[in-house]
Amino acid sequence: MSTQIISDQARKAIHIGYDNHWRFRVVGKGEIPKGPIYKDEWVLVPVIAPEMGKERLNALQASGIRFKGFVIAHEAPRLLSTPASIPKKANFTSDSILPDAGTLVSHLVAGLIFCFSLLFQAVLLDPALIVILEDGTWLEVMTWYE
Repeated sequence: MSTQIISDQARKAIHIGYDNHWRFRVVGKGEIPKGPIYKDEWVLVPVIAPEMGKERLNALQASGIRFKGFVIAHEAPRLLSTPASIPKKANFTSDSILPDAGTLVSHLVAGLIFCFSLLFQAVLLDPALIVILEDGTWLEVMTWYE
């Protein structure tokens, strides 16, 4: 079992979130990344303070919590795998330039399934706003699906 030591600043911030019915949690420790980085299937992008979490950030600042910076973290999109077998090219003759209706419909259905699977994958990504406290603690203060 892994234990994580929570700083006094982080403990105070978590308590402020609890009092306001917000879920804050410590997700790590470190410095502000210089640019987008990929870490453990996550993309971390440093940003300026976003408007979306202004209420939560203002509540923390009013309580004396100081920030070094902000990071938007979201899951890296999963790569699509290649098909197990690549079908042979069909030899078209001048008599059959267009494929039959069954083949055409099956290709259209496969294309629609592919498009919806990409859209579904994009919806499942859960971006989060992470505040980097002065002591280097990374505190998740909100996700976009809360």
